[in-house]
Amino acid sequence: MKKHILFLLVVLLLPFVVDAQAHLVPATVDLSENQRIMGHYDSDAIGTTGASIARTSGNVSIGVILDSEELDVFSGGKITAFRVGLAESTPVTKVFVIPVTSGGAYGSMTSWTCNVSEAGWNLVDLDTPYQLDVPEGGSLMIGFEYEQTADVNPLAFVKEGDLYDSYYYKRAGHMYMWTSTGLSMLGNLCLQCIVEKDHFPEILIKTGNLKSLDFVKKGEELPFSFTVTNRGAIDIDAQALSFDVKVDDEKVATITNDEIMAVGSVTAFEGALNTEDLTSGEHTLTIANAVVGDEILSYVHPMSVSFVAHGGSYPRQKHLVEQFTSTYCTYCPLGNSMLSLVQNQRDDVIWVGVHGDLNGGKDPYTTAQGDTIMSYVGMTGYPAASFDRATGWESDMQVANSIGYYEQYHQQIADELCLFFDNISQSNPTFATIEINPVVDLETREAHITVSGEMSPDFESLLGDDNRLTVYLTEDSLVARQVNNGVWIEKYRHNGVFRCALATVDGVEFNKTDNGYSNEFTVTIPQEWNMANMNVVAFISRPIAKHDYTDMFLNNAEMVPLINQEGGIEEILNDEDAVPVEYYDVMGRLMDGPRQGVNIVKMSNGSTKKVLLK
Repeated sequence: MKKHILFLLVVLLLPFVVDAQAHLVPATVDLSENQRIMGHYDSDAIGTTGASIARTSGNVSIGVILDSEELDVFSGGKITAFRVGLAESTPVTKVFVIPVTSGGAYGSMTSWTCNVSEAGWNLVDLDTPYQLDVPEGGSLMIGFEYEQTADVNPLAFVKEGDLYDSYYYKRAGHMYMWTSTGLSMLGNLCLQCIVEKDHFPEILIKTGNLKSLDFVKKGEELPFSFTVTNRGAIDIDAQALSFDVKVDDEKVATITNDEIMAVGSVTAFEGALNTEDLTSGEHTLTIANAVVGDEILSYVHPMSVSFVAHGGSYPRQKHLVEQFTSTYCTYCPLGNSMLSLVQNQRDDVIWVGVHGDLNGGKDPYTTAQGDTIMSYVGMTGYPAASFDRATGWESDMQVANSIGYYEQYHQQIADELCLFFDNISQSNPTFATIEINPVVDLETREAHITVSGEMSPDFESLLGDDNRLTVYLTEDSLVARQVNNGVWIEKYRHNGVFRCALATVDGVEFNKTDNGYSNEFTVTIPQEWNMANMNVVAFISRPIAKHDYTDMFLNNAEMVPLINQEGGIEEILNDEDAVPVEYYDVMGRLMDGPRQGVNIVKMSNGSTKKVLLK
């Protein structure tokens, strides 16, 4: 069951440059009756955000890929002109098209030289039109070549329509290849074509942007919405246009809109689905069968989104950040600084620092288990992090994300991360609670840790029967040298350092009880670890060992100190056989109750326990 949080974030990472601009005015284009705009969107809107691929000089080729559904209505027509939108003035020397097969192979480029450079829309008329005879299932890349100079951010993007990625031609080793820019969070690249065709239909409908919630409690209404664009030759009464609403392929409703849809207009269709009779688990909402009068529009393809119906949930306790770092990583302190801002802004974030070796340097906190975690989550370079192991921070297909943001953007990124966590809490309910109870014998350094909680009746049907409980031990206030922007800091403080996972990094199966679960762990703490600075982290997730980056998301997390800090010795040591009866300090002097520091506790069964209170 794939679940992801797609969060559209404007980021500033070390390898890329993205700067905000706000000085563009849309330029309209006059079209004849036999002309239409072809692109990821078809309005005159042009972005207010400027970007560049890198702060280097030279010619850069960039483009977008129009899929078969976007090309359907233009088949048999011909491209007569390009519209290139620029955020800042820069020379554009070429426009081009490249056919792409259904298998993703690029064909031969057809290009036209040009000489435009103005900020705003630039029209490039083609001396030889391009015939649009794209094979079934094929796609078409359209693009342009521009001159990139330092401190110029010419690429314009606009958040209109479904958001698609853009691609640039990049050298990779001894060859060149088309590579994603990763800038879809900025919107669609401002690039369009003008297509002429003898017979565009009077009614030409395009649908998109189907949105709903990922989870809904049974009995509550599930809202949904989608957009409809009139790309035909005449205005239509939206009431004459209807769509079937289906759940799991069964028609449950018909939806219409009462607006007049002018040529070129975009109309929102909205509805709410009754979920009272749905079973718990995953379902599919589909919008299909666009009908005008009695005619079904065969070219309008069905749209679907999945959602989960459930019987109830619990409040989320905490979120988990797994930071992937190294004392030999020169940019890792940037990640530390940004994550510190996140922790300062909210009290529900657990920060675990998983350390690894780099460039032949041996990090003192590297562990085999930590290396396994990094390999499982697809970590490819430092500094990086996963956030609740959810996809969607940088893309909807990965959980390990770069966090080497420039320092001047740390507060902005921290704010965005807080919104990301809020988004997770709101759209992904929690189906089990977590309570952690550690008991530590200071003399033997043996820790007995109980992790228990309640479970929703829908727990397995919603999270799968292979869900896992994972427990980490971490340690704060570890001091070691750290390279920072090429300079070694001899006494750098590391917090939340991953020490070990109890049992296995894959997590363990739940020991189910009547109302939930209760799992026991026993571990002897090594002498070199400071128990007073250690924490127990427990979280519930999909299994990490599957190597499916879209299917290891967390459902809940919690963290407590390994040694009680609240003075509640009775709660720690109380059991069915014995309770605390007397308290002594390390000199053997009787005390009137527990105190900060080492407590010698005489139990009612005659045994003695030594407990440290911070």
